[in-house]
Amino acid sequence: MAKSIHRLSLVIAALQEVAPGVRAFTLTDPEDWPLPPFTAGAHIDLHLPSGRIRQFSLCNDPADGNRYVVTVQGEAHGRGGSLEMLALGPGTELLASLPRNTFPLAEDAGRHVMVAGGIGLTPFLSMIPVLERASADWHLHACARAAEAVPDGGRLVQVATERVTQHLSDSGSRLDLPALIAGLGPHDHLYVCGPERMIVQALEAGTGLGERLHVERFGTTVTGATAAYELELARSGQRIAVAAGQGMLDALRAAGVEVPSSCEGGVCLECKTRYLSGTPLHRDLLMSEIDRQSYVTPCVSGCSGGRLMLDL
Repeated sequence: MAKSIHRLSLVIAALQEVAPGVRAFTLTDPEDWPLPPFTAGAHIDLHLPSGRIRQFSLCNDPADGNRYVVTVQGEAHGRGGSLEMLALGPGTELLASLPRNTFPLAEDAGRHVMVAGGIGLTPFLSMIPVLERASADWHLHACARAAEAVPDGGRLVQVATERVTQHLSDSGSRLDLPALIAGLGPHDHLYVCGPERMIVQALEAGTGLGERLHVERFGTTVTGATAAYELELARSGQRIAVAAGQGMLDALRAAGVEVPSSCEGGVCLECKTRYLSGTPLHRDLLMSEIDRQSYVTPCVSGCSGGRLMLDL
């Protein structure tokens, strides 16, 4: 008999330090029911006690039906979610979304080549057991400052050494990502998760890969103020002034207009809204170019012209 799930509640069942400043959280159902299944590369949204909502990759084997494991690295200069998460102890209950996957394994890959930067290793830890069971051809490049800084690096030690290459900057063994991309075969798929500079480098060097390039990002790197502009709501006729540097979502809320939102970092598309005219400044990390012709994400995006009309 399966548990009927309308809202996913999880409890922190165990904690483990897996690197300096990095902690793995084992999350289970408070009544020990099996958890909804997930696929390799999936993540969940966790609703923290402060009201923040943050996304974390599931890094355990998808065959584990009774737990989710997320690994969190404290970011002193982040938005506060990671430090809040690290302050939580066993027994804390958290509301969570159902798992969703924007970083799945390709079914038609001849070889899976994975590149992880620091905490970006986490989604690959769920992929490795799946690839091993399928006898798939894969290789992981794990980049970190030093061996002890590799999140949950102990699990990698158990993997055949010929399938994992560690690139440690303190030892001078940095990964040459453009060279790696240039050497990929015609049926190889490349997966990259890590710091923004790594993602940008992969996108710039991997333009010829097309759909064979997969990237995973959490959070936005947008900085700098946006010039003032005006929102026009097509259905009500309401006009809302957005001040220089003010977020579109904040302006809507201040005017009493509620738009569904979750991550507020451009990575979940919960606030995706159709626009009818104007020129948005797209700053999300997920929408396709086709979607961007019709939709905007108010949580992080802006407007490059004087007015943007929303289908609200």
